[in-house]
Amino acid sequence: MSFEKDASFYVPLWINGATLRPDDSPTYDVTTPPSQSLTWKAYAATPSSLNEAILSASQAFGSWSKTPLLDRIAIFSKAADILESKTDEVQYYFEKEIGGAEAWSSFNQNFCVGALRSIGDVLQDTLRTEVIQGKDGMKGMVSKVPYGVVGAIAPWNAPLILGLRAVLAPIAAGNTVVMLAAPLAPMTHHFIGLIFHAAGLPAGVLNILPAPPAPGDAAEIVESLVKHPNLRFLNFTGSTTVGRKVNEVAGRYGKPVTMELGGKCVALALQDADLDKLAQELVVGAYLNSGQICMSTELALIPTAIIPPLVEKLTSTIPKIFPHPTLPLITQSSKQKILNLLTDAIQKGAVLHTASPNGQDLQSTFLEKLTEDETTSLPPLFLTKITKEMEIYHTETFGPVFCIVEYEDDNIDQAVRMTNELEAGLSVSIFSGNKDEAIKIVPQIESGAVHINHMTVYDNPAFPHGGVKASGYGRFGGKWGIEEFTYIKTLTFAI
Repeated sequence: MSFEKDASFYVPLWINGATLRPDDSPTYDVTTPPSQSLTWKAYAATPSSLNEAILSASQAFGSWSKTPLLDRIAIFSKAADILESKTDEVQYYFEKEIGGAEAWSSFNQNFCVGALRSIGDVLQDTLRTEVIQGKDGMKGMVSKVPYGVVGAIAPWNAPLILGLRAVLAPIAAGNTVVMLAAPLAPMTHHFIGLIFHAAGLPAGVLNILPAPPAPGDAAEIVESLVKHPNLRFLNFTGSTTVGRKVNEVAGRYGKPVTMELGGKCVALALQDADLDKLAQELVVGAYLNSGQICMSTELALIPTAIIPPLVEKLTSTIPKIFPHPTLPLITQSSKQKILNLLTDAIQKGAVLHTASPNGQDLQSTFLEKLTEDETTSLPPLFLTKITKEMEIYHTETFGPVFCIVEYEDDNIDQAVRMTNELEAGLSVSIFSGNKDEAIKIVPQIESGAVHINHMTVYDNPAFPHGGVKASGYGRFGGKWGIEEFTYIKTLTFAI
């Protein structure tokens, strides 16, 4: 069967190792940005189909949790081989569902192939039983035990990476999973189920159902998932606003959660930063995938003296790295949110910049032209003269926009304070010609990750990834990601 599909295709549910198209399940349209033309349709999860998926996962847990680690690793290795051979299919789904460029789909694919192949390196060591000798004559054995059925909610923006991340570590640790696929990228997430099935993953270990697109319907499905007595754990990746609501539901039912939420990520430059390197990392970090990454660079804290030359570097660097004049956003509402933030900032004194041939003759007239454009696209933009009174200073744009914020030359304490005052704490970059001096600042930064002379966008399946403050808690990646989906069981006995 060809992977190419048309508007008559319906993305099915994936339950107990089979595709299902229930007569009583509602369907919805999936569109392609930036034109928003109809791509295909998808079946949405209902309380009934969700219950069926959870029961399937419950029945599969007993045997899967006893599956030898080497057998699990063999499945992951085969899945990596299959995924590696599916470049055209991955690119097709990315283009059709999120308007993703070939470079973004390729990055997602390569990352996931690496994650599948590397997880075996840490799995056996992470899940080993430890023996502890007590001073009172007792001996203990400490084991890491899978929870059971894990619920997973993944977003659309890096659908292969974040979809796989939502399920791989839980399954590797011995859990079974019910995943609510992102309504904007249901086929890409369904594809993950097909890959695992082809690699030999037993039926019921992974179940994938598209979440309904309407917020009210989605909230009902999430509550049905969380409150189910067979669900033992929930992991969520998405916005801080939605994550807080999901956390409230989990709290009502006493279910543990891991959350990777939104970011307002900062690039902090010292006066001795290499301007060519800084400009390049800001441009890629802010505009990769149209800025629709939780780790995208949103604020650049720059010393007063180097702002003018940096602006010149940026305007010349942007077209070299992103030659297309516009970048697609996922929906029209996403675009309108950014336009509202830009309007507020300009009205309060911000200056809008782009690599446009029109130079800086932009501001309100330019925004009017962007508003009149019926596509979801925006050009790569950045702002100077930003103040805390502007809404964009505090709000995650999730689009191809970043803000240059001035701080006093050599006043590193001021820059650190400005960074830590932000609600989010996911990823921060520090740029300096003196790596040792930059590293000295790291302990003062409240963030899940800090990168030296590298953009804020960085992830590696071997490293822990996650945030602090409003950016969530818990970690994905490496042994830390596997440990998240186990609990500690202690056995003691007298010698």
